[in-house]
Amino acid sequence: MPLPSPPLRRLMLWLMLWLMLWGIAFFFSLLVGSTASAQLPADAGQTLKTHDISPWVRQAGPGSQKYVVDWVLQETGYAAWHGEVPASLSADEQAMRVFHRPEMQERVEEIVARFVTDAAIPHRFSVRVLGVGSPSWRNDAHAMLHPIPAATPGVQAWIMSREEAAGLLALLRRRGDCAELPTGAVQAANGLPAVLSGGRRRPYVQEVQPAPVPPGWQSLPAASDEGITLDVQPLLTRDGTAVEAVIRCRIDQVERMAAVPVTLPTQNRQRLQIEVPQVSAVRIGERFRWPVSHVLVVGLGLVPWPVPGNNTASSAALLADAKRTDVVVLVEPRLRGAP
Repeated sequence: MPLPSPPLRRLMLWLMLWLMLWGIAFFFSLLVGSTASAQLPADAGQTLKTHDISPWVRQAGPGSQKYVVDWVLQETGYAAWHGEVPASLSADEQAMRVFHRPEMQERVEEIVARFVTDAAIPHRFSVRVLGVGSPSWRNDAHAMLHPIPAATPGVQAWIMSREEAAGLLALLRRRGDCAELPTGAVQAANGLPAVLSGGRRRPYVQEVQPAPVPPGWQSLPAASDEGITLDVQPLLTRDGTAVEAVIRCRIDQVERMAAVPVTLPTQNRQRLQIEVPQVSAVRIGERFRWPVSHVLVVGLGLVPWPVPGNNTASSAALLADAKRTDVVVLVEPRLRGAP
């Protein structure tokens, strides 16, 4: 039998190669298709459920779905989503998707309802932060302070009526050692954090290096940011009788600049001075629950107050070299339709 001609042999070779490549592509398409259609194990009774969060996100702004996710994780515990039982939690601006057991689905539904109920006209909360030079104000206001638990050592919390809170604010403002953050009162919406901050930059000489031009050296300046940042995220309970709030505080203060003499490698061995900042830092995270008809007052204790003077406060405790100030936070619910 005669052999095929060279052109025919080349055609047969190309046909075999094409069939081989087609077979490989078909195999991988089956593999990918089977992977994409794979189902998550649901041996513990997990179900996939979608929760509509779009009414709240439309009011709160793009990207605000992260606050709903954060609250779910805080409420249910991070371990519940990373344990032996397969689970999933994700959200976009339209919906939150949850794969978990039925009891967890009920908890998530309860939390979502707290965000989306009456979301078109959100409730408001007034937040103030004041620094008081001496903690003696606690004695003056002792009769008005009704304590509630706090977890952080040095932090105290109280609740009081609106009338008592107005009296406390007036009492503090009459003191010569009281200052308020430059932001003043900030309004927080239900479920959305309010951020209050104040601070300054402290310049210093970080390094000195030789230079080829007179005077033969150059200083390298730097700056250390110091200040206080506090964010409060309040959220009404579903029945509207109580408020829960997460309060986070970050304080950084330069307590002093340590001077370091440095000898330059110049002809006259000139000595100059650089500075090293000594920084103190405070980090506080708390969660409180109190009746909606009352005001929450939190004393953060004697902590740094790296805020430039902004009112009539004249106590040495509020000057640039201050070491510690008693920081007081007031959170007042101002609900829609309430007196």
